[in-house]
Amino acid sequence: MLERYENPEITNIFTDGYKLNLWQETEFAVIRAMLKLEMISKENYETIFQVLDNTPIDIEWWKKRDKEIHHDLNAFIDERVRHLPTELHQYFHKNITSYDTEEPAFARMLFEAMHVILPLCGEFKSELIALALEYRYTIMNARTHGQEAELQSFGARCLSWMADYQVAAQALIRTLENLGYSKLSGAIGKYGSLNPEIEKLALADLKFKPFTGATQIMPRILYAPIAQALSNLVSVLDKIAGDIRLAARSGRPIMQEPFQKKQKGSSAMPHKKNTIRTEQIEGMARLARGYMSMISENIKTWEERAIEQSSVERVAWPDLFHVTAQALKVMNLVMSGLKVYPDNMLKEIHESRGVYASSEAKEFLKAQGLSHEAAYRIVQLASFNVFEPNSDRLVIRENAPSSFKEANAQLKMISRLKPEKITSIEDFIPRAKLRVSESLDASWGDVHNYNVILQKLFADKKVVSEWHRLFTPEHLLQHEKFLFEQMNIVAK
Repeated sequence: MLERYENPEITNIFTDGYKLNLWQETEFAVIRAMLKLEMISKENYETIFQVLDNTPIDIEWWKKRDKEIHHDLNAFIDERVRHLPTELHQYFHKNITSYDTEEPAFARMLFEAMHVILPLCGEFKSELIALALEYRYTIMNARTHGQEAELQSFGARCLSWMADYQVAAQALIRTLENLGYSKLSGAIGKYGSLNPEIEKLALADLKFKPFTGATQIMPRILYAPIAQALSNLVSVLDKIAGDIRLAARSGRPIMQEPFQKKQKGSSAMPHKKNTIRTEQIEGMARLARGYMSMISENIKTWEERAIEQSSVERVAWPDLFHVTAQALKVMNLVMSGLKVYPDNMLKEIHESRGVYASSEAKEFLKAQGLSHEAAYRIVQLASFNVFEPNSDRLVIRENAPSSFKEANAQLKMISRLKPEKITSIEDFIPRAKLRVSESLDASWGDVHNYNVILQKLFADKKVVSEWHRLFTPEHLLQHEKFLFEQMNIVAK
């Protein structure tokens, strides 16, 4: 992994030195099992243990030997037994195959890397909870298909993020069970001349349970879900990062990732606050899916053993953990320093002209006796009417400039226009002033009939009072508390 995205703890776990020491632990566990079964004398066992435990593995010697024989496990055996009396060579790596030594070490490395990831997961959840509580009553427009939808609190938006995230995190935790198994069952997994009791005792010593039915290697279907869970976790982070990027677009951002005081957003444009952190998360998600795909391909192995999976695992597993750790680290920084702009959220709601309550308005009209079609079309037409530009803006909208000089004139013209009056459907519909819209199939006769209906309906002051209540956050968000209660997010 590039140093830029490297996690030091992950790097340490996947170093050659650490791996070789884990291989030695497996070999020691096998010899201890042999001792319990009286297959080696205590004196010989102690000699082997003391010599090798007190003689560090020479990594450079091992690498040189590997280049000569093209087999890293045999190179490891050669490096170890060279320190032992010849008569004790028979007890080291006795009746087992390369992956009997490697599999427990590999599972251990995955397990330890997972325990680098999990605390970062907990930290991210804590950041989401803190945001949800801080912005419990900060209202904002929700969006569906990129369009203004109904109101929500920003706190509830954080709960939606957390719901996705918890599914991914819990799925990751469940895969830990898969790392509780390993094998010591010989060259094709059928034990051959290897006593199955050795596997049972040695794996118990290493805190594993035997996996029944392994070939020379553990089935890679056991590890694929771990890669898939890691990739899914990063994809959820990418989804959250994407929401923040959408909200940070210039004009009137409603939130932005932190921007440090000495940071530069662009080499060419000093005004820029580029969303580099959340953009990086999308890149991390692409990498994670790539590594996950490689690891999933390892499920297929030829018969009892081939070596295709080895090169993939040496690269893909450490890099996938690096990518996941980096994504969590960056998103923890983003969430802990997230800039939220409630004023812009409220401005956005104001300029949405009340359409955030269009569904409530439609249902209200139906409750007053209007047909579904009439209620829907009235609210739809009103929503289109209130967004129609005034005459000055319409001139600009419908007349494309024929030169940059003309474009500049239009720019100056629009800068001099009076601020447009914001009319909400909350006030527009009761006034019964619906107009024909070129965007909708409603004739003058249809519109006249709608206005007659509305005039009669809103002549009743009680109806008017009930109507205005529909547009209040207290009414629209009255059931949001259910989400907080169900997710056990309650302010202290």
